[in-house]
Amino acid sequence: MSNSQTIRSRQTIKLKADENDPLPVNTSAAFRKEVEELIELAGKAPFHYTCDEFYQTENKLAGKEPWRFHALDSSSCRELLGVLKTGTAVKSSEGIRQMLAAADALILATWLPERSSSQSRKFYPNVKNMEHIAATGAAIQNLLLAATERGITNYWSSGGIIRRAQVLEMLGIPAHEILLGAVFLFPDPDSVKADKIHGKNREFRSSKDKWMNWVKVE
Repeated sequence: MSNSQTIRSRQTIKLKADENDPLPVNTSAAFRKEVEELIELAGKAPFHYTCDEFYQTENKLAGKEPWRFHALDSSSCRELLGVLKTGTAVKSSEGIRQMLAAADALILATWLPERSSSQSRKFYPNVKNMEHIAATGAAIQNLLLAATERGITNYWSSGGIIRRAQVLEMLGIPAHEILLGAVFLFPDPDSVKADKIHGKNREFRSSKDKWMNWVKVE
């Protein structure tokens, strides 16, 4: 597909499987490599500012980019499902658990806020942090489009219960990283037993004249 075709064909689709009877684990080495290729393409997104020096020197993932990507294969997704099933917030995590029961992979995209001596807030709403969020969002969109081009069903979730500190800690994700997107990669919906659900805002898309205009200097 051309870039335009890929953008137009991208859809928000999630699969939900029975958490007590999850889909088979995807053990394909080729698929694992493909996930890494998708993340590499995600990292081609532009970023205006490099991340704080602390993140470049004091951590295992020491890139200058303002984002970090953490991948779970389907086996790890099922393990996380098992943990969430026995937790105290079972009801609130039902949708996430059903997606974990169906996913071939889950990619957690986080962003790195500017360091501050203040402990009263996670980050300040300044220009640099706004740029870091925008850059990470662009990287996630790259990931979605790359997956779409390859025919991989994908869904960008805010993460729900996965955003909780204890869950991120369990996955080895540092407390200073902020989750921006939990991207689920699913098998072909027509080949598995799972509910296929389109994004809830799909029907509200409007023509560009509703959200675009040309401006003049007055």
